[in-house]
Amino acid sequence: MPSATEELWRYSPINDLVLDAFHTVETPTVAKKTTALLGQLSATPACVISLVDGHVVSVDTTNLPAGVTVSTSVNDLAPLVPLSSAAPSRLDAIHDLLAPQLVVIDIGARLNIDGPIVIVSELVDPTALTTPWVHIRLGVGAQAEVAELVVGGGETLTLSTTELTVGDGAYLRHVAVQLAEGAAWHLSHQLATVGRDATLESFSVGLGAAYDRVHTEVTITASGGTSRLRSLYLGTDHQVHDVRTVQDHAAPHTNSDLLCKGAVADSSTSVFTGTIAIRNGAVRSDAVQNNHNLVLGEHASAESVPNLDIHESDVRCAHGSTVGPVDEEQRYYLESRGIAPQVAERLLVSGFFDDALDALPVKSVVNLVRSTLRAKLSRALNVEAASE
Repeated sequence: MPSATEELWRYSPINDLVLDAFHTVETPTVAKKTTALLGQLSATPACVISLVDGHVVSVDTTNLPAGVTVSTSVNDLAPLVPLSSAAPSRLDAIHDLLAPQLVVIDIGARLNIDGPIVIVSELVDPTALTTPWVHIRLGVGAQAEVAELVVGGGETLTLSTTELTVGDGAYLRHVAVQLAEGAAWHLSHQLATVGRDATLESFSVGLGAAYDRVHTEVTITASGGTSRLRSLYLGTDHQVHDVRTVQDHAAPHTNSDLLCKGAVADSSTSVFTGTIAIRNGAVRSDAVQNNHNLVLGEHASAESVPNLDIHESDVRCAHGSTVGPVDEEQRYYLESRGIAPQVAERLLVSGFFDDALDALPVKSVVNLVRSTLRAKLSRALNVEAASE
């Protein structure tokens, strides 16, 4: 099993994970929260795929154009080669072994999907081990939006894998929103490849779960490829939000940009470890990485570890990291104008997240994320949600 002594799991509570406390689900029950969650989206989905405890229970492709294939059996498609991780763990092997189905979304060349493809993973069994697996492939010049939403939970363990293959000249906008209940363990592994002159925008939002881990590895495989990664998390109580990223430049004239923003309150903690990797031959690559954290309580903490792994000289790489409390001068300015201290703090934290939220690539989930974030922040700071 992984150990917190390993660099990739440093600062994490992985040593506390007991696999025997969870069980696999053979027959899923009925979804309970999916319909209400879909009702909070501001656009009609092009497709809705509903999973319960890792099993596909429904696929609605009514609004999808011809040329898009959604399959839950790889036997229906050309042989699928899973994307490889630079740092696989035993948990990845357990996921691959136990995953009941693989959802493959194949988008044909030069198709432009109108509306988001929405994948809802609902956790119903309170002690389940769930292993959802999604592979999304965009053909040459295709464009699409994909939203993955996680809801429900209990004392569950989710080992989730999402694979994104962005073909030459394609443009994928992807967002993953994790809203699992507070006692859950949610470990997500995202793997992506970006082709020539292609663009991937991927945004992960972590608001739920006791332990929320997102491990994202993006490899830009050809000249002109671009990846833009964004992460946002808010920790309360004893939550741990753990973000690990790799921006891998495997070709010349490639670009990547990462912004990770989080806030921790109460006794929660956050961990960020990010690596910019520039391979030999990847000249004129341009990579930026920034992680910014607000610490909202004396018992909260944030760890930030940016890394550079550069094997070329003709490149541009930059990284930045900040950890600290809310700016006291800004707080004083608001309080001097009659705004209560807790409300002032909430306004400042909301403003801290605004630029990241403005960059959400799937606009139909913005209201869902904003309202959930606002309600959670108000509870953490003991402020009425309607107060200004």
